[in-house]
Amino acid sequence: MTMTNGTFDCRSYDLKSYACSILRNRVERFSTVYACCFVTAAEAALAAGVVDTAVEGQPATDMLLTSNSIGELRLHRLSDLVQRWTAAAAAAAPQSPEAACCCSWAAHQGAAYCLAKATSGSDVLIISGGDDGYVRGWRLADVLRHVQQPAARGQQQNGGGGGAQQQPQQQPGVAVSEPAAGGASAAGPGPAACLAVRLPRAESALAASSLPPAVQALATGTGSGGNPVVFVGCSDGGVHCLDLTHGSVVQSSGPGHVAAVLAMDHHGPTSCLATGSEDGTVRLWDSRTGPGAGSGGGGGRCVRVLDTAAGREVPGGGAEALRCLRNPPVSCLRFEPSGSWLLCGHGAGGGGGGSLSMWNLGMAQRARQVSSSFAPQAMAVQPAEVLVVGSEPALSRYSLALEGPSQQQPLATRSVFALDVHPTSGAVAVGGVGASLELLSKYGKKTGGAAFVSDED
Repeated sequence: MTMTNGTFDCRSYDLKSYACSILRNRVERFSTVYACCFVTAAEAALAAGVVDTAVEGQPATDMLLTSNSIGELRLHRLSDLVQRWTAAAAAAAPQSPEAACCCSWAAHQGAAYCLAKATSGSDVLIISGGDDGYVRGWRLADVLRHVQQPAARGQQQNGGGGGAQQQPQQQPGVAVSEPAAGGASAAGPGPAACLAVRLPRAESALAASSLPPAVQALATGTGSGGNPVVFVGCSDGGVHCLDLTHGSVVQSSGPGHVAAVLAMDHHGPTSCLATGSEDGTVRLWDSRTGPGAGSGGGGGRCVRVLDTAAGREVPGGGAEALRCLRNPPVSCLRFEPSGSWLLCGHGAGGGGGGSLSMWNLGMAQRARQVSSSFAPQAMAVQPAEVLVVGSEPALSRYSLALEGPSQQQPLATRSVFALDVHPTSGAVAVGGVGASLELLSKYGKKTGGAAFVSDED
């Protein structure tokens, strides 16, 4: 059998090729978008000092970067997502258009859980963390340079004949050009990673050995020496700090949380790092103190531990920390712009819903808590509102005082893990199960999107 554009051809039977294509389609169909972030035209222009940002003859434009459960990073042009969705809506298609990206590459062996961006001099760095325990980074200039190459690679591949080509298993750093119909894709050399660091294992507070830690949360900041740093939360409860200038671990937290770190955020003006965990606590860290502070930016020390069930500060270790394990996990958190307040999302406890809480950091007390019909999985804080997504197909908008939700905008994605807001236009991007992506305007109107399309659908 020959696989031509993802279709069956009985004139040339190749069982192995057919089995590989079915496996790829199934993996893609049931994949999950875990994180997304906008790459603005201004950030592309910053990289223009190194590379021409015109992509395949088109001027530089806003893009969307995603990471997924396959371990790939994918770069989409917003204009493509809008045009494909608009064309599908005009044709009254029953489902979202097929996802197609201008560039993708295998970043991790296992799922890629988190994304971050950092500026180092004239370079914009794209940073990802994955299930393999690595933090990897790429220069945006190198990624944009690679985006310019698919057309030339496609012409070479099209000239090689119409026979089926078996693809080797992807490894980190191997890129995938724009997918063909049915989920097939052609592999080629990808952008070289400028950063690849495997995080050390933190000693468990329960004195138990664990598997190599997965990287599940990232937050960027600036060290005391002015160097860009990235804070990393791992599945073993450890919190680490990487110096992006030297590509090394500056400071580790030691035991850190009792369970996996699920969320973190850094407030630059106050040098405060907040981490949320499966152990039901929020820990606040002072990134200006600790052994790493004098070496270009350290991870700091834990200054407060907040019990999310009791709504107050508790001692950092001993029986109090173990008692917090009964609390619902802290699945997402964000600082309010002033840094005086912290907003948290809590997963389902005994029931099916979750909750949101607002904390006064000056008093280390919970000021407000509201229940939700869903388990929050991602949030974004805007000047006048809080956007929350989770285990139901809706985008909820709350006031900064957690009044509401004032609006619940329906989504096609059944469960949402990824959320980002464009810094200038206010456009919202969400992603989740089924390899689904959706774009909404700042007012909540859907303007674009994509999903995996299979013959089985």
